Amino acid sequence: MKFAYEGFDAQGERQTGLLEAGDKLEALRQLQAKNIVPVELDPLEDKRRPGLFAPRLSRQHITQALHELTRLIESEVSIAESIEAMADAGHHEKIDHAFTGIARALQHGESFSEALARCGLPLPDYLLHLVRAGELTGDLAGALKRAQEKMEYDERTANELRNALTYPAILVVSGVAAVLLMFIVVVPKFSGMLDKNATELPWLATFVLTTGTWFNAHWDLLLAGLACALAIAIGALRRPGLRASLTNWLSRLPVIGRWLDETDMASWSYTLSAMLGCKVDLLAALELSIHAMRIPRKRAAMQEVIRLVRSGSNVSSALAETHMLNRTGINLVKVGERTGRAAEMLSSLATLYEDNSKNRMKKLLALIEPAAILLIGSVIGVIILGIILAITSVNDMAI
Repeated sequence: MKFAYEGFDAQGERQTGLLEAGDKLEALRQLQAKNIVPVELDPLEDKRRPGLFAPRLSRQHITQALHELTRLIESEVSIAESIEAMADAGHHEKIDHAFTGIARALQHGESFSEALARCGLPLPDYLLHLVRAGELTGDLAGALKRAQEKMEYDERTANELRNALTYPAILVVSGVAAVLLMFIVVVPKFSGMLDKNATELPWLATFVLTTGTWFNAHWDLLLAGLACALAIAIGALRRPGLRASLTNWLSRLPVIGRWLDETDMASWSYTLSAMLGCKVDLLAALELSIHAMRIPRKRAAMQEVIRLVRSGSNVSSALAETHMLNRTGINLVKVGERTGRAAEMLSSLATLYEDNSKNRMKKLLALIEPAAILLIGSVIGVIILGIILAITSVNDMAI
């Protein structure tokens, strides 16, 4: 348990700080051993323990804390003092609690990477390996900065995708709701024509009126069915095997497939660049960068690249043999190998793929929006046409 104390030493000077102790009595003994007379001694552990109703921890919270820690270390503050400062910085409760545990582990002689691995935060694997590499090379600040940049890249990519799909999603949901409203509310008002003139009405009018009547009579069953279908779809997508199969299938489609491929390769290039920039071993960096890829067949191809590199091939030849990169990408990797600037070239490659991915996403959205409008408009048009045919048929029979 951690205690914050305030007191006076033998010379009468005010002393403040933090100390670790099993209980308050042990904390008092430690202060007595230091010849400090305590005025205040308060436990901090309960304040740092995450509450049951604490706000949800997001990747942005972790990235912000990592950014502040990096700035402290870059300012030549010792790692122990930096962690102590982060534990009292007032971040998310889980982050404060984690830094408190890391500070305790450092006091017990553990390395920062070991303490970070056991802190309980949802950290990506590459972050831990970058920290270990930074400890070995003496550039912990640089390693943390690269990890922070990679996490910011992942967050930026996810936000861009989420923002890009917001309008099409609203469009589709609104369209489906409009169609259901037409069938449940509007069409049944004309169902009387169906009872009297079912044999005289055109087939389209009969179909529209019959469907609307059924929807109006069984709307509760329809909504329950939609809710069940949505729950089944969400549950199925949470299964890794099915999600992997769906991703593989989508990656083979003409437009969306190229976009997914370029997004995957941008993430892979960025991760590998960060690893090599921190002097991580090449094979270890290649193996870790696989986790940045989402398409299973791409991961399988990258496993083949690793096998070829282990057998003596250079990275550019292995990538060319497995067709992982286009010609421009292969040339950039070759230049990096020849000049010893592989990390820099891979960073440029990641930027290239990211730009291509953004352009491809814009083209994809340019296709989705008019296609959704055309489809929904066609369905509503068919409904209206069926109603008009029913009205005109009744008028013709009356004449």
